[in-house]
Amino acid sequence: MGRVLGFCGLLAIVSGCKQAERVVTLTEADRRDLVLWDKSYPGDLKDQAPLQWRRVPWTQMRYYNYRFGSAGDGEIWLSVVPSRAEDSVLQNINRWYNQFRMPEITSLDDLEQEPALQTAGYLVEAEGTYYGGMGAEPREDSKMLALAIPRPMMTPPEIVTIKMVGSPVDVEAERQRFLEYCKTLEDSDVNSIETPEAK
Repeated sequence: MGRVLGFCGLLAIVSGCKQAERVVTLTEADRRDLVLWDKSYPGDLKDQAPLQWRRVPWTQMRYYNYRFGSAGDGEIWLSVVPSRAEDSVLQNINRWYNQFRMPEITSLDDLEQEPALQTAGYLVEAEGTYYGGMGAEPREDSKMLALAIPRPMMTPPEIVTIKMVGSPVDVEAERQRFLEYCKTLEDSDVNSIETPEAK
């Protein structure tokens, strides 16, 4: 019995060695196919972040998550939230203002708009002490630049938000890159991507 087990073990080792000798070469196109097929675009949204931002792991609420600034403690993240009512965008923006203990607004009319995702989003700015919530300590001398993009045509309707929070100096330094980043966003329908095996 011991000899049989020993022989089987030897076969397993030889078999494993043969499998390890197999070399698979991937071209640049192959790697792209595998990345796309892996559905690496959270929420079917594709972005192109500047090299100056450091990407960190995404979370359930942050589809894309970056750090920036001289101390590396500035945050930029993209989220997608449901739009359950006509004033959902206004409610979301007022929540941002509340995080800086600023007065709420009653209309979106006075907010600047910036192009993104083939439509326009509402640009929001705030400065002061930032109360981010979720157990985080308040951050004094902070600034926020954010864009809320309503997407009523989606099923279900949604709001894409991109939010940047950091020191006033760092946020101002990244303003243009932030706005350009918002313009790079595009929808990526993974269901239309051909599987690598089908090519």
